[in-house]
Formats: sequence, structure tokens, C-alpha cells
Amino acid sequence: MPRKDHHHEPTHDSESLNQAVGRAINDQNFLNTSINLLRGLNFPAFKNNIIDHIKKATKDPGVIFLFESLDRYIQYKDQYHVHKALEVNDPKKKEENQITDQTRNDPSSTGRTIDSNNDTETMNESEERKDIPEITPTTMSD
Repeated sequence: MPRKDHHHEPTHDSESLNQAVGRAINDQNFLNTSINLLRGLNFPAFKNNIIDHIKKATKDPGVIFLFESLDRYIQYKDQYHVHKALEVNDPKKKEENQITDQTRNDPSSTGRTIDSNNDTETMNESEERKDIPEITPTTMSD
């Protein structure tokens, strides 16, 4: 009996996915319009729920392919979460959000210091809360 090789067939056309992602990167209006199609979708939602909703909202293959680029294992909390997930594909946004080599090699270079008086991490005094009294564990009673 001849042996049949089983090959994984891609479920989506990668060129179309890349074109849709590229369009979203270069056309903020396309991205925003696509995200607005998520109105009415019950969140949290997985990619398959999002795709089902989008296919009911539009027949535009570009929009559908854009959402096909989402990770199927992530449960998206809301429209903003989906928007941020799609923006991750933008090389400019990736660069903005990446940790710098300086920070990676010297984490103390972030500008944050530990206040040894009360063991809290603050940028400066104005960041520290003064409106509530600090209650230590020994002050609490049963």
C-alpha cells in the first residue's frame, strides 16, 4: 500500500495575512474601522469568536485576514486588547515598546529608586501617597 505523506496545509493565505497586517500598519483608519466592527461582541473572546463576529459584520477579505493574524490561544479582554495585539505587528510600535539594552544591562537606570525609609519604590516624592496613613502589620489586631 503506498504511503501517504501528511502535510500540514495552512488554513490561511500568508500573503493575504501579511497584506492585511501591512495595510493596518500604514493605514490607521483601516485599523480603527476594523476594530470598530467588534462592537457588540461579548468579551472576553478568543480569536474564533472574533472571526465569527467579523464575518457577520463584513465580507471584506482584508478585514477578515487582519483578524486572522491574531493569536488563537489568547483570550482578548476587550476591543482595546485586540487593537494592541494587532499593533504588535507594527515594527515602529515594537521598537517603541522594546526594552533598551541599557535598561536590560543596568535595570537601576530606569530612574526608580527604593526609599529605604519605607521600602517603597518611587520615582520621586510627588509619586508617594500622603493621603492615607500607612498601617503596619503589627498595628492590625484580630
